[in-house]
Amino acid sequence: MKPANLFICLSLLFLTTTGCHGYAFIETPTTDGFHSKLPSPYTRAVVWGGRPDTVQSASTWLLKKGVLVVDQTKVLQAAADQKVSLTGYQYLETDVLRMAKLVGARLVVFSNAEVGSWEALDWSSGFPHSQRVYSATVALRAVDVNTGEIEWSGKAQSTERFSNIEEGVSVLTCHALATAWGLRNPGAVAPDNVCPPGSGLMSTEVSRPKAHAAPASSGRENLPPSMNY
Repeated sequence: MKPANLFICLSLLFLTTTGCHGYAFIETPTTDGFHSKLPSPYTRAVVWGGRPDTVQSASTWLLKKGVLVVDQTKVLQAAADQKVSLTGYQYLETDVLRMAKLVGARLVVFSNAEVGSWEALDWSSGFPHSQRVYSATVALRAVDVNTGEIEWSGKAQSTERFSNIEEGVSVLTCHALATAWGLRNPGAVAPDNVCPPGSGLMSTEVSRPKAHAAPASSGRENLPPSMNY
């Protein structure tokens, strides 16, 4: 085969395997979760975690469900008064529970997000361009400050890589909470408007579940993962 023809064949093969799919939106994630009891309206709670975007998304979701969210600054002030360190990732959860109780909260919602990042080629516009894409897992659990019991827990894992980290974390947080509260079933299928794309917040209207296609292969990335945090 002539070199020119070989180049054309290889180019067509590459286009076929990479496809024209972009990374703009996050697909319905796979989730798991449970609850033994749910908070009554006006329950005071503290949302605690290392990523501000996860904390903010969970706080907004809970506020919309009638939970009173205590600002983290009050907890940090209580910790400073008690000479307890809650900064960074080295804090003790028992200290967070104790400080949350001091500011009048009944629950602490611990949030955790594991995010992977890659450089990838996006062909959605018809021409290749490099962009940063992500995959993530968000986990949340609510702990009673008096008993230490876990009242509910939810986890959501992305099934496709996505380019908007803020929206991605918000949508994953929403699906994790929705599963924990029994507003969607665990697994990879969910009603379309439980967590609408672009909002990451719970909708009050629920439609019938819709099946989604199996995740595409990871052959779209042209470089190995560059960081995980």
